[in-house]
Amino acid sequence: MKTRHAPRLTAIGSGKGGTGKTLIAVSLAYALSHQGERVLLCDADLGLSNTSVQLGLESGGNLPGLLANDCVLRDATVPVLGGAAERGGFDLLAAAAGSGSLADFDETDAARLVANLKAERQYDRVLLDLGAGVDSSLMHFAAASDETIVVLTPDPASLTDAYAFVKILMRAFTAPPLVVVNMSANDAEAHRTSDALQATCLTFLKTTLEYLGAVPRDPRAVEALRQQCHLLKLYPQAPASRAIQAVATRLHARVAPHPALVSAR
Repeated sequence: MKTRHAPRLTAIGSGKGGTGKTLIAVSLAYALSHQGERVLLCDADLGLSNTSVQLGLESGGNLPGLLANDCVLRDATVPVLGGAAERGGFDLLAAAAGSGSLADFDETDAARLVANLKAERQYDRVLLDLGAGVDSSLMHFAAASDETIVVLTPDPASLTDAYAFVKILMRAFTAPPLVVVNMSANDAEAHRTSDALQATCLTFLKTTLEYLGAVPRDPRAVEALRQQCHLLKLYPQAPASRAIQAVATRLHARVAPHPALVSAR
């Protein structure tokens, strides 16, 4: 079996809470794994981890133990829907929900975690669900990733915070992030929101962003959160589910599988 390459790191941020970023991250993990990728979802909202709650899991893994060198990455993760070895499954790496155990996490810790993730060869992709805001450790994750997705909503405050996120990210001389508009009323509103961010970034940052897609406002997404069950598993044909699957297809298509990955399967 040939040596597998380091996983692709995809950071997902927003600059603001309330954009549905974690739901997007969880759903992308599910959708990408259905497309044949071995996926690890890392909850990098280290002050208030809640991914395991959204998935209805008792435990999200042992991220604090990994950072303390008490265990290796493979022992710090938990499988979701069968885990990364199963089609439609993925693994999760997180701290205990709501524990605040990593609230003092800094750039040094972020660099150590990135090094651990890049050294793991059993995954094709690691999705980093960043916390809200633009603090230095979160931006380190984004800058160290192969690509970053910024999630925003049509809310004007979300647009302002998304621009701040892009501005700080671009200071690290990384590639411009990809854009996903969440909770839009329709495609027209999603495109207006994306165009407004694009225009601001072009005017003040002299850069253009790639529009990855939009996810409509969908009551079934709220219901999935209430039931602590995966949206794409619970309502696979819901408008939000179909939209996320389309975003995942575009994200998957951006990078052709490496021959080593194919031969290792």
